[in-house]
Amino acid sequence: MAPRITAVAATIFLPITSLAMSACARADASAAKDAESTAVSVVAHSATLSTRAWSTTASGIVQANSTVDVAFQVPGKIVTVGPDEGQIVRAGQEIATVDATEYRLAVEQASAQADRAARDRDRNQPLLASGGIAPADMDHLESGARQSAAAAGLAKKRLADTRLDAPISGIIARRAIEVGATVAAGQPAFTIVDLDPVRVRVGVPEADVGHVTTGAPATVRIPALDTTFAGRVSLIGVSADPSTRSYTVEISVPNPARRLRAGMVAEATIQTKENRSALMVPASAVVHDGGVNASTIVYVLDHDGARVHSRRVTTGVARGDSLEIASGIIAGEPIVVAGQQRLRDGASVQLVSAKTALKATTGGIQP
Repeated sequence: MAPRITAVAATIFLPITSLAMSACARADASAAKDAESTAVSVVAHSATLSTRAWSTTASGIVQANSTVDVAFQVPGKIVTVGPDEGQIVRAGQEIATVDATEYRLAVEQASAQADRAARDRDRNQPLLASGGIAPADMDHLESGARQSAAAAGLAKKRLADTRLDAPISGIIARRAIEVGATVAAGQPAFTIVDLDPVRVRVGVPEADVGHVTTGAPATVRIPALDTTFAGRVSLIGVSADPSTRSYTVEISVPNPARRLRAGMVAEATIQTKENRSALMVPASAVVHDGGVNASTIVYVLDHDGARVHSRRVTTGVARGDSLEIASGIIAGEPIVVAGQQRLRDGASVQLVSAKTALKATTGGIQP
């Protein structure tokens, strides 16, 4: 009886074993299918090195090429005023005058005295050789003639100073006088600013200032105008700001249309002839982690391309749609450039082509 029982048991066990193995196979297939269904579809590109001209970007302020406060050198009553604020003036142009009557009479009086003193000196000059006049008296006449001539010259200058001329070409930024008002000598009457060219003063970091040279080309962007202007470095500071450790660099920018105004905020990019290699990735590949310790990351694929891991990176300057990576990844590493918004560290991924990615219609790439 024993052998028969064993045979029966074997007959019963074999089907059960087959069923169990089949169930395990189905479970494994189901798990694989579930894993595949949870994988995020992504597009990946390798980080590449790119050679470009060295440049640095800094922010600053637009300043006038020169600013001059203009004042009368003599007191008087204002009789004419020319330009108003915002108007353009040329160097040497008359911009205001004071009443010249008193100064004109002073010139006539001083000139008459100078003429009389000169005649007295000239009339007595021949007597000096014959002894008809003492040398001391002749010296006195000579001194009187020179003093009178100097007084006449001073009176003429004061008369000329009743006219106020623009010392530089530029724009009237401020007018502080009106017709009929009385001004004192040295009292500011106008402020003239020269805005062609303008000087853009920016602060260049200590690490970059050694690359900047006088005459280097620069591109200046004015956010208020949403326009860029071309300029060149005209001055490099030799002393760092103790608080920011940056050096002042001035960029001269032609401004014939005077669109640039003093005080505007500027963003300048300075270039040199030096070339440098930089690791570039699409800007869309960079994700900003919004956690407590916010950081900038990219997602890097494992060697088998089945999973991704977040990698903290340090970014540099932007070039079009690309962004420089200063540290965090190396050239050739595959990084996710599309679909990264749905990823987390260690997530399963499925690589797809960029063409397939473009077919996604909602929320980026769909699994």
